[in-house]
Order: sequence, then structure tokens, then C-alpha cells
Amino acid sequence: MAVVMAGASASVSLAQESGERTADRAFAQSTLLQRLLITDAGGGDPYARPAPASRVEREAITERFGGDANQVLRSAAGTFTRNPSDQPGLTVNVRGLQGMGRVNTMIDGVPQTFRNLSGHGGTFDDLAYVDPNLLTSVDVVRGAVSGAEGMGALGGSANFRTIGIDDVLLPGRDYGVMNTWRGGSNHFGWSGMIAGGLRAPMFPNGEGTANLVGAFSYTEKGHFENGDSVAVPFDPTNKPGSGLLKMELKPNDTHELKLGGRWYDNAFHVQSAGYDWSINNQTYTANYAYTPGNPLWDLRVNAYLNTTELDFDGVGGVFSDRNGVNKSAGVDISNRSRTSFGETDLEFYYGAAYSSDDYKGNDRRGANPDGRLIKAGLFGETSLTHGMLGLKGRLRYDRWQLSGVRGYTLPGVGTCPPGGGNCPGETASRSGDEWNPSVTATLRPLDWMEFYATYAHTYRAPTASEMFYPGGHNFSGGGSPIENNLDLVAETMRGIDIGVNVTANDLLIAGDAFRLKAGYFRNRIENFITYGREQKPSDPRPMVRWINLPGTTTMSGFELEGGYDAGFLYANFSLTIADTEQPLPYFAGVGNDVGRLPDDFATIDVGTRLFDQRLTLGGRMRYVGDSVQVFFDDANSLHFPDYVLFDAYGSWQFNENAKLFFSVENIADKSYMNAMGGFADSYKGVNTGRGRTFIVGATARF
Repeated sequence: MAVVMAGASASVSLAQESGERTADRAFAQSTLLQRLLITDAGGGDPYARPAPASRVEREAITERFGGDANQVLRSAAGTFTRNPSDQPGLTVNVRGLQGMGRVNTMIDGVPQTFRNLSGHGGTFDDLAYVDPNLLTSVDVVRGAVSGAEGMGALGGSANFRTIGIDDVLLPGRDYGVMNTWRGGSNHFGWSGMIAGGLRAPMFPNGEGTANLVGAFSYTEKGHFENGDSVAVPFDPTNKPGSGLLKMELKPNDTHELKLGGRWYDNAFHVQSAGYDWSINNQTYTANYAYTPGNPLWDLRVNAYLNTTELDFDGVGGVFSDRNGVNKSAGVDISNRSRTSFGETDLEFYYGAAYSSDDYKGNDRRGANPDGRLIKAGLFGETSLTHGMLGLKGRLRYDRWQLSGVRGYTLPGVGTCPPGGGNCPGETASRSGDEWNPSVTATLRPLDWMEFYATYAHTYRAPTASEMFYPGGHNFSGGGSPIENNLDLVAETMRGIDIGVNVTANDLLIAGDAFRLKAGYFRNRIENFITYGREQKPSDPRPMVRWINLPGTTTMSGFELEGGYDAGFLYANFSLTIADTEQPLPYFAGVGNDVGRLPDDFATIDVGTRLFDQRLTLGGRMRYVGDSVQVFFDDANSLHFPDYVLFDAYGSWQFNENAKLFFSVENIADKSYMNAMGGFADSYKGVNTGRGRTFIVGATARF
């Protein structure tokens, strides 16, 4: 740990732009370095936002991390992932919280709520199927989240934003094509993406703007080896294909309408559970903005429909031919109004949101019950700024309603006709509501320094997976209603964030820039939902089901991230030291695997730019502290040592049209157990971290 801290404190960085430029512009244009920018959900100047959050940009995703979304997320402070080798779906962990909607994981603002429990090493964690080739940035907010994105999110959000017209077209062009390709050793496989864009006037008189962008991506991943030249136990081979189509219509500066569609297809063998998965995800979005230039109006309306369908191919065990469809839809409306009274600035942000999340499976559903969760809410914020002082008050009212099927009757039993499928039995519904206030105070004693402190209430409604859990060995699809828990209530959290933002320019040399975000958090969670053993008065014996834990679950920690950029040299860093240990469920790790973060992890990235910044060369250190894979209880859980990995990367910008890039992951070919790889990966006793891998690629825009 001392090495990490010393490296973080001693790191220096570099940035240089030909010609005159401001320090802020230099820092913003350092697109080749890993940019851990602190931003609020609404964007804006990232370091002017008093909120604990991070951003990683497209060029770092593509060139620095080899398109590995897990590495991208783990490079940010307070953020990790559950990463089984044979599951390409992403599970985001923020400050020790993951799964069941605790972290609102989104693609283009659309929540990804699909989950499927399969196998003893499986989980009910949310799985987001993301194609890194199509990403333009990843934004993570830790703690309370503003607006519609915060509805029902207990601990934060992660938003994967896909490419748009400005990512595809060269500056000043009205049409163009962008292509990215990369391949690598150690069964990295290959990946390619092609996108095209067109910008044209909406009307014959040349007024208005219409933009159209489309993209297609395909990837092949193989069965990689660890640092001992041994293939990892469970085959990670998968071949995702995806694409998108977006249209933007802007008749004038007042109105803008965006329409989008995105699809993702993948087939892979989850060897740890013994089934071939086929995943199809489709997302459709509509976004309207009304910005008349009046400070009282900045109106936004968003709507989405998201469908994820799972099929188990007809091979394997009793759950072969499983089909499940997760369909979610939502709409939200919000507005910002701004005004001033002398030296006092006021801003009001208010709106409403609604979402529906529905899952239906066939008779091979296993432990995945049918059900529908509806959430609706109103939210409002008032921000006041006077001189160096600022105060923001938030209040949101959220209501949830959960309905589901308690069990199914088998064919030929009771009134269920023989020869057909299972018949739905009793249905039930429960509901609840929460008032969630928060307050943020800021102090800016210097132009380049701002302190902030936030106290916030958040909540998470129970899901159908928990309330209508049909039992882990639901082989017939009928379910066991006695293992439902209709008494579940929402998790609630009381959180504190205290931090400081630093935005210093011309610090060591003219034109350099230094950015820093440092913060402390402490979260207290009541009614934490986990898999447990209890006996209600109506139970004949103690039953295993999802329950609310008594008492308080406390998580706390320190987060640090930032960067220094002087042009010809640069450095970025992130550091997390935290205690986010959550209570162990009954039979921990077997069918209810939970994420236990390492207590500390860090990233340091240092590099140089040469030859008028056409050549970039850099290196990265990744440190992950001791980790634990839960198994039954603390005594039987698996403990793994910390590890330090070193990577190298570089790129050459031939001209405005073409760039060549390379990276070397795990230069020392270290053999290590990937932290939070899941129970199935861990108990085999074979290290699951990727061994040394060379990656080369190119990006071209014409």
C-alpha cells in the first residue's frame, strides 16, 4: 500500500498543444490519457460539480484498455465489477453495492435490469450487455443520483453512452465513415466496428439540421491463458454482434428530437452452470429538448423501451430450453429554471419519472420468478449560490408497486389441463413509498478549490426475484410459494459524502493543469435484503428465502482521483481505501454469490507525448488488494492475495484521418486470481487473470 501511495503522490504528467491554448482546453483535449473526470449526471464542467463521480472517454476505452469494459470501470475510484470469465454481461459494483438495481446501470440512460440465476455459482445481479466498440464514454456517479436516473437507485449509477454524429464525422464535414479494428495475442481474438454519419439541412431553405448515424460491430473472443500459460477453467469464448441507428432532428435552436435504436446479439457457453446462453437485447429511445433561450425553460422529455431475451439451447440439464424475456419501459420529464437576485443565483430542477420492469419465463424458469415492478416518482432541487457559499436542497417522492405469480400448477393437477404447460397460480402484489431528502453545502475559498458536503437519503424497492423467489431447485417450474416473502420492504440508506475539488492551472509551468477529487463517504443501510433463513409464524419449519436483515449495514471509505497534464508529460491516478463488507447470506456464494470488494485498489497512469503530440507512449500500474470469495461462511470463504499489474500502451496519429495504437496487458505475465471473479471461477484453484497479451489496432475517419 505504501508503494501505491508513494506512486500516487509522486506522479507527474504532461500535456502540450501546438500554438496558444488555455490550460482548461489543454486538459480537455488530452484525449489519449485515461481521463477520470468527475461529473454529475447532467454533465457540464466535471470538476465544478460537487459530487463523487467519474468518467472515462472513448479513446481511453478503445486504445488504453483494449475495449475491456471491466478494466474501464475498475480504473475509477470506488467502482468495481463482478467478472466471471464465462459471462460477458457486466455487473457494476459501486462502493460495495451491486445487483437488484442497487446501482442503476444504463446504456444511453436506459436502465439494464435483466438478471438470470443459473447454477450454484450464479447470482441475481443485473447484467448489462455492452459493446465497447460503440461506447463514447462511461459515467459513474457514487451515492445519491439526481433526477430520473436516481429513482430507486440505492448506491449510485453507471451510464454507458454510445457514439453519436460528432464521434463519427471529422470537424467541418457533413458526411463520413469511421472504422475501428483491433486484434491480439493470447486468444484475444479480433474486433471491428464501422459507422457512417450524415448531416444535412432539414428544410429546402437550408434551415434546421438533420443528423443520421448508423454503426455495426462484431467481436470474437477466445479461451485465454493465465500467467502460468494455463487456460482459465471456464471458457470465455463469445462472439457478440451489435449495432445502432440514431436520428437527430433540430429545426431551430428551440426544439430538438432524438430517436435511437440499438441491438445486441451474443451466444456463449456458461460452463460454470452447464448451459449455452443466447442473448438478444433491443433498445429504443426518444429524447426531446425544449430550449427557447429563456432562463426559465430547459425542458427535457425522455422515453425508452428495452427488451432482453434469454434462451438456453436444448443441451445440458433440466433447465434446457429455458426462455425468459425482460421488458422494461419508462418515461421522464424535467425542467431547469434559473434566476438571480443581485449576487445570489438560484436554480430549480424538477420533474417526474415512471418505469415498468416486467419478467416472464417459460416452464424452465427455475429460480427466476415472473413479476412486474413499477416505480414512479417526483423530484425537485433548489440550488442557491452567493459568493463563495452554495447550498442545494433536494426532495424526491418515490413509490413502488410489485406484483407477481406465487407459483404454478403442473399439468393434470387440479384444474390445470393435462398435456399443456404449467398454469399460473395465485398472484399477489405489494407496494410502498419513500420520501428521500438530501442537502449539499459548498464552500469555494479560492477560485481553484471547492469543498462540499452532502447528506442524502436513498432507497431500493424489492424485486420480483426476491419477493416471489420460487426456490433454488424449482425443476418443474411450479415453484414453492412458501419460499416467497411478501413481507419484504425497501432497503433505505443514509449517506454522507465530504470532499474537495481542485482545478489549478499554470501550476508548475505555463499552460499546465492539475485536477483532483478527494472524498470520504459513510453509508448506513437499513433493511438490507439478502438470502437468509427465518421462520414466520405460519411456517412449519425455518425456511430459506430472501429477507430483510435486522440492524444497520455500514460501509465507508476514502476515494482519490485526478490528474496533472503539462502536454509533453501527463499522469492520472485513482485510489480507493474502503470497508464495504456486506453481511453474508445463508449458504453464501452458492446460488447467491455476493460481491466483496478488496479493501483497497488503485490505478496510476503516466505517459509522454512527442513529435507535436502525434506519438503517445505510456504505462499503467493496477493494484488490487487482498480479496475474498465468499463460500458458506467467513470460515470457509476463499482468500486471495493482492496483486500489482503493469501495462504499456502507445499510439501514432498519422494525420487527422488515421491512427495506429497498441497495448501490452500484464507485461510481466503475472499469474493471479482475478478479484471478484465469482465463486465458480475461484473454487477451481486455477488463477483466472489474463496473462500477457499484445493488442494492436487502428482507427480511421474519412
